[in-house]
Amino acid sequence: MSLLLLIDGYNVVSPVAPPSRNTDPNWLHRERMQLIDRLVQHLDANTRARTRVIFDAANPPRDRPSEYEIEGIQIRFAVDFPEADDLIEETIAAHHSPKQLGVVSSDHRVQAAAKRRGATCFDSEPWLDDLLDNRVRLAVKRPNGAGQWSADSEKPSIELSQDNVSDWMKEFGFDD
Repeated sequence: MSLLLLIDGYNVVSPVAPPSRNTDPNWLHRERMQLIDRLVQHLDANTRARTRVIFDAANPPRDRPSEYEIEGIQIRFAVDFPEADDLIEETIAAHHSPKQLGVVSSDHRVQAAAKRRGATCFDSEPWLDDLLDNRVRLAVKRPNGAGQWSADSEKPSIELSQDNVSDWMKEFGFDD
């Protein structure tokens, strides 16, 4: 199963600094877990299984490997990369069907990498707001588990553009 949703973790939770000088040392972990909990709550099991959240590796959890899974969501810390953006760009470049990939990040570098490959970009804050309002935005138009269409499509379309026809022809090997 291919990746459907790629999330720039710290770009979505946007921690700039701890809330106060005398804060709990686990504040960053709580921010990460709040994002994961929101994804678990609002994404169906199929979408969760096709979602990856990438975090910078400055403060990976000590008690976990750099890559693990929670409720089907792949969590990865960019430990072998200068920053998460580098790993996100590599993931986008390696994706075998980027037109089906939704990339959640407000980082212009990440958005440019996604657009070069034909992936759909979503700015972090509006995407998260929509998620919390139960409007899951994905690059592909398909019914979610509740029978509703994702926010990028009000209803299924039966019209196919020439580009859609060409894509399907290529997919099935009819592109001479």
